[in-house]
Amino acid sequence: MKKIVDTKEIESCFRERRATLSALIDRDPRLAIEAARALTPDDVLNARNISALSAGILIDAGIAGNDIQAVDEGVDSLQLLLNKDPGRGDIQYCLANGLVGKADLLPSSGPTWYCETADLRRKARHLYRFAVEEEAGSFIASQALTNLGNALIKAYRFVEAYDCYLSALKKDPSNGVALTGAAKILLRFVNEGTGNRDVLLGVATRHLRTARKNSDRIRELAGERAYKKLSELMETEIVGGVQTDLSSSTNYQRFVAKHRLALAPTIEGLDLDMSRWDSLRIESITEPIETEHGVPPIFAMFNVLKSDYLTARFLAYLALEGELIDSGKYSDTLDYARYGIRTSVLALSQRSCMDVLDKIAVAASEYLGLPGNPESIYFKTRWFLKSKRGEPLSWQSEVRNEIAFGNTALIALAEVSYDITAGGFLQKKGSIRNTSTHRFTVMHDIDARPSQECLYIDHYGSKDFENQLIETLQLTRAVLFYFVEMVKIREKRLTSDGLLRVPLLVPDHDWIRGEEDEP
Repeated sequence: MKKIVDTKEIESCFRERRATLSALIDRDPRLAIEAARALTPDDVLNARNISALSAGILIDAGIAGNDIQAVDEGVDSLQLLLNKDPGRGDIQYCLANGLVGKADLLPSSGPTWYCETADLRRKARHLYRFAVEEEAGSFIASQALTNLGNALIKAYRFVEAYDCYLSALKKDPSNGVALTGAAKILLRFVNEGTGNRDVLLGVATRHLRTARKNSDRIRELAGERAYKKLSELMETEIVGGVQTDLSSSTNYQRFVAKHRLALAPTIEGLDLDMSRWDSLRIESITEPIETEHGVPPIFAMFNVLKSDYLTARFLAYLALEGELIDSGKYSDTLDYARYGIRTSVLALSQRSCMDVLDKIAVAASEYLGLPGNPESIYFKTRWFLKSKRGEPLSWQSEVRNEIAFGNTALIALAEVSYDITAGGFLQKKGSIRNTSTHRFTVMHDIDARPSQECLYIDHYGSKDFENQLIETLQLTRAVLFYFVEMVKIREKRLTSDGLLRVPLLVPDHDWIRGEEDEP
């Protein structure tokens, strides 16, 4: 006679055994691998439970012990489980961890490593995102967002990683791994001299203070080894720092601050002491002495990129929180659809953001001297050579050479482009843009089911579309940061040869036009 076991007993037993094996990983990863392979089903945990438990331990212990064979074994087991039950967010999360671990254990060979591991890491990021959606109400969603942030950092995508950490904290405010991850990014910007030092230190202090209050949560989420690595950071005494005061801000400024959409070197908060607080800009460009006289085109290009983004952001604010006058009268399609200027402005804002990315690829081509007709340059295909199905990625030679010189921001730009393509976790944002450009986008208050099906119309839940819009704004902001960082890194290298240079000052546009008293 079989014992009847309820779900709570299964979950409790699973957690207890995992905790025991995780502690063994901290002591001796090799023994943990052997223990994972020796697990067998019993009266509480069936074969499927044991397979999931064993696979997770094999991956974690394999990563800790640099045993790629153990990681592969765990990945294969989880893939089989996921094939049988594609909606399991917990399996997606664990499989993503395995793929990231496998990529990390592959030998690094400079820029080539990013191409050789691109598919593994893109699939992992995609799985993390799916896990967030499948496990929206659980702690797994917070852990998946945290690990997605960790994965993005490895590709120098610091701005997106910061957004991931803060999204993780919305789902689990006690997530000490996300808190310390966010603090590390802010302190990195401080050390580089990027942004308002006092504001960044103030926010970092707040994150670390909360992490200290939840230090046991770090042990629970990441284990003793990770806790020991992060404990020194948590105990860091930060001198200075202020909290951003938004008490006198406008509704629009609060909207920008809430969603972290300011185009300024300070990635968190607003510097309201400045009348024009979207202050991100290209500081200087080096050109050969024989170059034609005039201001380099990159300044005009970035001005347009910036104003296009700010326009898209303002349209989003108007559609989400502002007042719009709609003189149109519309037919109701009896499927809870929303029609009118507000939904069209939402779609226009999202589309405008994605259009900025293609322009960034054109600007990078001009600045770096990349080959290609400006009329056929696209963000998704700019950075890699065109490859046949099944072949690994390979860099455009000029891009590869620049990365080899240490321009890590180009890695960030390229990997964003790969995530926008089919199979990437950002693919939906590109799909929405294409739909609103070439077909029809309809948003619904309830469900997203039309009265009649039609191949020429894509349907979205209103809340889902609004979330996608905010995320697209955040993505475009991040890519603009990476573009400026790419220019900054290259200019620093070009001016480090000690040769004499004559500066050409590029004045402030608004001062030249008499719209500002000071440059």
